[in-house]
Amino acid sequence: MTLSPQDIRNATLMKLVDVTKGPGLEIGPLHSPIVTEDMADVRYVDVFSRDELRANYANDPNVNLGDIPEIHFVLSGPEGLRRLPEVVGPAAPFAWVIASHVIEHVPDLIAWLAEIAEILDDGGQLLLVVPDRRFTFDILRPATTVGQMLQAHDLGETKPSVRAVFDLTRNAVKVSADEAWRGEVPGPDERMHDLAAAMNEAQRVRDGHYVDSHVWMFTPGLFVEQVAELGRLGLSDLVVEKIVPTALNHLEFYAVLRRLPRGLTGDELAKARAEGISGIDDDDPVRRRLDAELERLESDVRAAVQRTEQLEEELAQVRASERWRLGGLVASPAAALKRLFMR
Repeated sequence: MTLSPQDIRNATLMKLVDVTKGPGLEIGPLHSPIVTEDMADVRYVDVFSRDELRANYANDPNVNLGDIPEIHFVLSGPEGLRRLPEVVGPAAPFAWVIASHVIEHVPDLIAWLAEIAEILDDGGQLLLVVPDRRFTFDILRPATTVGQMLQAHDLGETKPSVRAVFDLTRNAVKVSADEAWRGEVPGPDERMHDLAAAMNEAQRVRDGHYVDSHVWMFTPGLFVEQVAELGRLGLSDLVVEKIVPTALNHLEFYAVLRRLPRGLTGDELAKARAEGISGIDDDDPVRRRLDAELERLESDVRAAVQRTEQLEEELAQVRASERWRLGGLVASPAAALKRLFMR
């Protein structure tokens, strides 16, 4: 049976977190949950119920409505979105939480991470699948900062901000991961929307509408650095435990965050934070692609040399065999007779 790219991706993710150890929660599974109910003790949470999701995506050819699972916890209520700990209630704490392409959408990242930490066991894990801004439609957008995260938190933002929505609409471009890895970055004249469209979306935010957007733009290195910075500020009880950088010709990276134990003293907390990953270098995508091509060519050359040596060894064995020697003795007189008759 041939595995689909989605199957291979999910199998890779399952190597990062053991979902069989305790109950878990997957945020926003839509129609393709990473962890299915036959794999583990999992619950699903989303902004909308399954029926609402089916209605919302009824005309989207990319969503298989029949595969949308039962949503156990619904975040939206009569007065708007509710806090995650309030919604999951007695089902918490969880041993693990998974969120694929979610963190970049949350209006208040600091509050969201705090809610995740609140529903995790001590030592529990948060597995994130995060788009790398260098290989998506965000490629022209400026990287976001901890300062912007602090501002969103101070304002208690519950919707994507004017900044986020304007920047996305104004700078979004069509680009494939393959093109971006080759260094083929679209120019400003290739943006999908004009200035008027960007201002129109910004005005919708001002008018009180929830305009879904990528609020935060990450690279693997930037993500690790910013999570560590939030920890040093005392604003997060999560540390990066594992990071899988964006694979060649792909557009997302994987991160596992671990929930620090509750009740630690100052020194104990500092030691626990120091055990997390605090920084990695983002590699240059074009250089990495060239290195991969060079490695492939070198591998081909090594294989060719090995095959040549093998053939030469086989030829030497044939020449040394009795059959070869006999063939040579028979062939020599025949060749001499041929030369005689040709004179």
